[in-house]
Amino acid sequence: MSTGAARLRWSLVAPQGTNLELAGQSGADAWRTLAETAALARTCGYDTLWLEDRTDTLPRREPQPVTESWTALGALAATVPDIGLGLLSPAAPHRNALMLAKRAAGADVISGGRLTLGLSTAPQLPEHVAAGTARPGNGTGSALAETIEALRTLWSGARTTLDGETVTLAGAHAVPVPVQTRLPLVVRANAALPDAADLLPEAAVRECAAVQWQGEPGELAHAVAAFGVRREKLGLDPAGTRHAVLAECRVFEDRVSRDRWLSTPHVVAFWSHHPDLLARRSLYGTAEQLRERAGRYAAAGVTEFVLWFRDYPETESLRRVAEEIAPGVRAPARGTDTGEA
Repeated sequence: MSTGAARLRWSLVAPQGTNLELAGQSGADAWRTLAETAALARTCGYDTLWLEDRTDTLPRREPQPVTESWTALGALAATVPDIGLGLLSPAAPHRNALMLAKRAAGADVISGGRLTLGLSTAPQLPEHVAAGTARPGNGTGSALAETIEALRTLWSGARTTLDGETVTLAGAHAVPVPVQTRLPLVVRANAALPDAADLLPEAAVRECAAVQWQGEPGELAHAVAAFGVRREKLGLDPAGTRHAVLAECRVFEDRVSRDRWLSTPHVVAFWSHHPDLLARRSLYGTAEQLRERAGRYAAAGVTEFVLWFRDYPETESLRRVAEEIAPGVRAPARGTDTGEA
């Protein structure tokens, strides 16, 4: 998807069912929805289609379809060309580092070198407790750093031994290696947290090609600047890491429709947030409103938008972003105000 002025990328998170957007569908219908959305995203020119390594629904755990990410990724890698593929995996101990390296390398080979692997800094989820992979008091910092170290070594084809707090390997190897010489790693983090950039382990600051931040434009501006300072202190170019915003998105015909939807009991109860807070952290509104808000994120240092569409399984917002919004967003000069209107 070309915006005419460079640097800005537009990606999306696929409808897997993790947010109950596929409730009531059969397993076959859920896969069909995901596959058709992936094909449409490619046609519309999106840069990357993201999947999440999840097994359960949020904000409520319900027995509704959630398409398994690695299975779907392998199928999409073989059948949907010319679009980047991303997968967000939780850090150890929820996923074994060797198996993560093998799966990512396999998907990169099948896709011809189109995979980006994401790692989360989010806390343990209820599904991790249900699966027996949760560990009391086990923070994500050391797990994330050790996972990154293990992946980089395993992807070199070398035998890997690591005796860490959460990752333990004894002469492990992962062959075949990825097609890409340096498979891109992305970390997802919450910019609303105090000192969000400082909470990331040094391994993430050194090794990650991009950070997917969640938060308001002002919060992202602060996090992006602080992350750049950390890169500079390590003797690295701040421009060597791309910054993205992960946001929910829905396009409305007019402001009244948006405000009416935001004030419905279903929306408020679903996420347990005040509508104003939801609106500040998301891209909800008319095409004009979303172009203006996307501009604020771009002014904060964002060069990629990673969107999850709130009207899934419908694709109206997906199409309208590609046709009406992305072409009108430019990367403004640094120093542009990112305050809230």
